[in-house]
Amino acid sequence: MTSRTTARTATTRDVTEINRTAILDTLAQRGPLTRSALREHTGLSPATVERLCSALADAGIIERCGTEKSRGGRPSTLFRFAGERRVVVAASVSADSLRGVLVGVDGSHLDRTSRPVEPGTGPDARLQATLELIGELLDRARADQRVALGVALSVPGVVDDEGQVSNSAELGWQRLAVGAIVERRFELPCLVENDANAIALGEWTQGAGIGAESLASLVLGIGVGAGLVAGGRLIRGARAGAGEIGYLLTGRDSLGTLFAQHGDLESRINDTAARYRPDQRTSGAAGLLDAVATGDPQAGELAEVLLDYLALAVAALATVFDPEIVVLSGKLPRDPAGVVRALEHRLTGRIPLPPRVVCGQLGDDAPLVGVGELMARRTKGSVYLV
Repeated sequence: MTSRTTARTATTRDVTEINRTAILDTLAQRGPLTRSALREHTGLSPATVERLCSALADAGIIERCGTEKSRGGRPSTLFRFAGERRVVVAASVSADSLRGVLVGVDGSHLDRTSRPVEPGTGPDARLQATLELIGELLDRARADQRVALGVALSVPGVVDDEGQVSNSAELGWQRLAVGAIVERRFELPCLVENDANAIALGEWTQGAGIGAESLASLVLGIGVGAGLVAGGRLIRGARAGAGEIGYLLTGRDSLGTLFAQHGDLESRINDTAARYRPDQRTSGAAGLLDAVATGDPQAGELAEVLLDYLALAVAALATVFDPEIVVLSGKLPRDPAGVVRALEHRLTGRIPLPPRVVCGQLGDDAPLVGVGELMARRTKGSVYLV
């Protein structure tokens, strides 16, 4: 006896959502447009376009923005997608600063704020400062009569699907449910993403990776991390650990050591940078690489070691993931192009398909662009539903 399954048919709501999405996507990409132009681009009937344009305009999701002469009749009303009226808060949390921006669902950056974080700030105080920054941006959104749809955070560390942050040596956060804390405080959905992932998607969306099919970011900071993008999607791995390149084991002797907060590769990078003038406060790997330009022989010797370790990281990314490009980002030296040349020289002839190594173009905005893009994708449905 064979069983029968009933095919699911589209409901009226399904059809309305599809048609509404067609109108909004068309206005976002081609607007402003008249109803007649919308009919031509979407193939929808005049009655459907008329009804949906009226509903979307009443909801403030599209706006009337003037008229256009029509053939032998009254001027036709132009409509535009008012994506800037619906916003998400995008924020980047790092060891020394907090940055935030209001991002319209059309991708526009509308308002921003930042503040330094003093050295020695504890994990609880850092969390409180993060919540205050988010609250400030939400207050600005309300003052401008914008509708906030959610919050997106970029943080260093391993981030699980529930927004819990672990192994964040920069922030001192261990198993901290940041996403849940933000959602309870502000009653908005919250997305939390690893900073290297956010940077990778940001550069792929608006920076050095535009047009690339695949990309890996190599992010220098307190340690080193990587983010992987293929086909416009982040590769996180089964347990959100993809890209934790700082834990790369560099040799057999590494198997005799246990690594907790810092992995083998990033420990070696940090230790190499710290050996340069250990009695003075320097700015890590970037500070050491900058010192090479002064002609200091000690800096030159240590920089060669540090660049070797970075080359190992790029080689691992290239042989396992084979990205079209690797984007250097984070805390870079004043001459990042010199680092690119040094890495390319080290990789030539050592791996079969060396990637193209480039410098990031977005700077400190990269993680904000990345998490803003992720949250905009997630909230698109709530924007489009009336």
